[in-house]
Amino acid sequence: MKNHILIKLGIMSIILLWGCSGFLDERPNKGILIPTTEQDIRALLDNDSELNLVPGFGLLSSDDLVITDGGWASLRTEEEQNAYLWREEIWPITGGADWSRIYRVIFIANVVLDQIEKLQETPELRKMRAEALFHRAHAHYMLAQLFSPAYFQGINDQEPGIPLRLNSEILERSPRVPLSSYYESIFSDLEQAFNSLPVLDPIKTRPSQLAVKALEARVYLTIGNYGLAEAAADWVLSRPEVSLLSYSDLNPNAAYPFEKYNEEVIFHTVLISAGFSGVSNIQVWVNPELMEKYEEGDLRRTLYTQLRPNGGYTFKGQYSGNFSRFGGLALDEIYLIKAECLARRNQLPEAESIMNQLLATRYSPDEYVPIQNNSSQDALQWILEEKRKSLVYRGINWIDLRRLNAEPEFQRTLTRQINGESVTLRPLSKKYVLPIPDNELALNPIAQTDRRD
Repeated sequence: MKNHILIKLGIMSIILLWGCSGFLDERPNKGILIPTTEQDIRALLDNDSELNLVPGFGLLSSDDLVITDGGWASLRTEEEQNAYLWREEIWPITGGADWSRIYRVIFIANVVLDQIEKLQETPELRKMRAEALFHRAHAHYMLAQLFSPAYFQGINDQEPGIPLRLNSEILERSPRVPLSSYYESIFSDLEQAFNSLPVLDPIKTRPSQLAVKALEARVYLTIGNYGLAEAAADWVLSRPEVSLLSYSDLNPNAAYPFEKYNEEVIFHTVLISAGFSGVSNIQVWVNPELMEKYEEGDLRRTLYTQLRPNGGYTFKGQYSGNFSRFGGLALDEIYLIKAECLARRNQLPEAESIMNQLLATRYSPDEYVPIQNNSSQDALQWILEEKRKSLVYRGINWIDLRRLNAEPEFQRTLTRQINGESVTLRPLSKKYVLPIPDNELALNPIAQTDRRD
């Protein structure tokens, strides 16, 4: 118990000393965080309030939501206001939490990995090493979806990404590495982690083999490697440990209709809390254009959203079971990845079968009519639209917008209007990459992201 308390105090010290600093700013003394036993390491890895986080600005920048004039004025920080309007400058004074807190996940994972090397190997230490590798890979991937250019394997391999941190030397300066090297490290971490993890940990904030394969499917899809994305999705779909929810069994009148750690959840994370993401903020709406896409009998509409007196629909359908915005890995995403990969290689009956299996659980039992006989292009457009409707408010739409920019038939132009000002985010805009916080650049002199269109 004493060690557990000391570890928690170490984490609190990191939060206090590092919360508003850059990754290479004045660092906390690593000595306060040195885990010396298996119990210490387990305490670090089970601190889900620190490790099980994903960035939130992908949701803010996407067209999942719209914010009213009053809602925009009431946002918690200036960087939220800037990011919503895709301004060239985002960070006014301090760096953003989406950068510092996710690099902190990497730092903690690296501390664990470094210390495990100093201890005598045991089965439990092998498992915890695998967990740390997964957390590091997951955090590196999620950071890249905001701060690094979209990676198209074999096309822009040498384009600079962002710093890759593979040790806990907090004063070491890190250059921007090529995209290919950055993603190779992610895949290497996942490959090393796989065999030492359980198929599914009963504690879903802990990584598992299912989480590794689900993340691999997402990452391979992101970089356009559809063959390996499909193979990873197949592995997940072959396992009985997770299953689809039947939405008709859920209560649409509940404040939060979905249970935490429900049977679809593979790996639980939440979006970093921010003013725009609060469930009580009735000035932030699900995009009305998206709301119109939910058909009669589609239970996602009533389970995901709540009509407010001001006429807008706010989102309540997170798989977190509470006010936190779910940002983890779940089985519904894997069905959608599998279907997209099938459609891209023109296996239309198989793609339609996968989609019908999923959508039959999202509609009222007597309302869903199975889709069949789409053309290849129509099938892919349908799958992508259903993905947007299913995974709304998880941050996935932003990732898809970035990768689909490379395909003219799937590009979307995004628009905002605030206080009479109309702004546009065009496909292939440089503003799909967020700038590195200035306080980071002051201590780690790397090239700033060019966001000038």
